[in-house]
Amino acid sequence: MAGKSTAAKHRAQNGAARSKRDSILDAATRVFLDCGYGDASMDAVAREAGVAKQTIYSYFDGKDALFEAIVRDKCDRLLEPIGMPEARGNDPETALARTARRFLDVVLAPEGMALFRTLVAECGRFPNLAEAFYRSGPLLAAANLADYLAELDGKGILKVDDPLRAARLFFALLRGDLYIRRLLDLDSEPDPADVERAVADAVRVFLAAHARR
Repeated sequence: MAGKSTAAKHRAQNGAARSKRDSILDAATRVFLDCGYGDASMDAVAREAGVAKQTIYSYFDGKDALFEAIVRDKCDRLLEPIGMPEARGNDPETALARTARRFLDVVLAPEGMALFRTLVAECGRFPNLAEAFYRSGPLLAAANLADYLAELDGKGILKVDDPLRAARLFFALLRGDLYIRRLLDLDSEPDPADVERAVADAVRVFLAAHARR
């Protein structure tokens, strides 16, 4: 009985810690978008999160670590479909469409766009910020998808000689006119039908390029 009580207590503590960490990340995101990365301070993040600054440092080493954690959180949401058991099956069209849809949901969202614009504006002054973004975002996403593509190649389902290069190509296919117009703030949030067309086009072209002859 005592063992069960201790386990429940640990689960509650872990949940509380995760909730606190998520609250800090949400607050940091708002501060970065309002102030820009360079002008944002840990004091401002602490005020926005309603915690002591030392509490933030118990989770993150500094602003670089905070920004990287924000990017990694968004990347985790993108990578979730590929990690699901059904995505590891023999239906690459379904798995790739799910991944493409999630990718566009993340990068076309107002917050995702705003964060990327902040990064582009600040990366000249803070090159470490650009490296953290690339490592936790595009590189991680491509590496994860590459693992799945390597499985498909090994099973003879697709022909993928260079899985990492192919994964990068797949995400590049999704950064078409729809993405560029949102990035330049020429369009409001895209029509779901346009997103579905972009997904279908990217998946169709990719599967044709890597089909077994």
